[in-house]
Amino acid sequence: MSRYHFSTVVSQDHLFKLLAMIASLKSNCNDFKLYVLCAHDIVWHILRKINMSDIVPIMLSEVEDLTLQKAKGDRVFHAYCWTLKPVFLHYVMENYPECQYFAHLDADLFFFASPDNIFLENPAASLFLTHHRNSRDFLKYYAVTGVFNTGFVGCKNDAIALSAVYKWKNQCIAYCPIKEDSVKKLFGDQRYVESWPDEYPGVHIVRGLGVNTALWNIPNYTVSIMDGKIFVDDHPLIFYHFSGLTVISRNEFNLNWYYHIDDKMVLDFIYRPYVLTLANTMREMKTYFSWFNAGFLRKDLTPDTHYLKV
Repeated sequence: MSRYHFSTVVSQDHLFKLLAMIASLKSNCNDFKLYVLCAHDIVWHILRKINMSDIVPIMLSEVEDLTLQKAKGDRVFHAYCWTLKPVFLHYVMENYPECQYFAHLDADLFFFASPDNIFLENPAASLFLTHHRNSRDFLKYYAVTGVFNTGFVGCKNDAIALSAVYKWKNQCIAYCPIKEDSVKKLFGDQRYVESWPDEYPGVHIVRGLGVNTALWNIPNYTVSIMDGKIFVDDHPLIFYHFSGLTVISRNEFNLNWYYHIDDKMVLDFIYRPYVLTLANTMREMKTYFSWFNAGFLRKDLTPDTHYLKV
């Protein structure tokens, strides 16, 4: 039995980021399987060709049923990928139950330390959520994206978690708006989980500031290095969520679309290691899959906020 069964949903535009996340997981976690729902068949073929241990690619056609196909027809592709997050997490929970914990991981996460500390915060909990912890300039986004960020959703292998994810899945199939619905107070898949603390026992809001750290909360913290490990305030950095980072070319990136990162510690010890891993991943991909050219966005289509070449 594995300790962790992780799930993620990946389109061809996020394959490079997925491979970087896998590299970070393999460096920091020695007991997991990652199940990858491939939103494009080409992702499945590439992952099968690479044939990495502990990575299980699954074709979308294996998961899609008539209900999902109907949902696919009434929303844009991005919203459909959001819909698939709880769908696939539930699929993994039902079909690959031989583990202690499950978790959905967005493909743009990058691990700097073991995920063990997340679940050890409260071993009795059934569900693990991360608060956005928005910095001052992002406080207004609570009204749009909600309290919790579902780039990470952790679940104990128990009936409570399975029930919550099953309901979340059906809610997203029914309605998963690509833009804020201010009347229903919904945004994609994300805001449905706000009811969980009141609806289910054993919901744990992760306390560690180094879990789901991201552009919207990193200005709150002081980044430091102790014994070769990265800390945000006094908390070890477990994983950073590189939401908003754009790949322009194999050696140029826009780090985020909101602001220039002036904190040298954040830039040198969080962002630079990630983009170097991405650049190395893309070089390797070009060697073996020279024809693959998805995942790039032209520079003129990105805001002039923070470009970085490596």
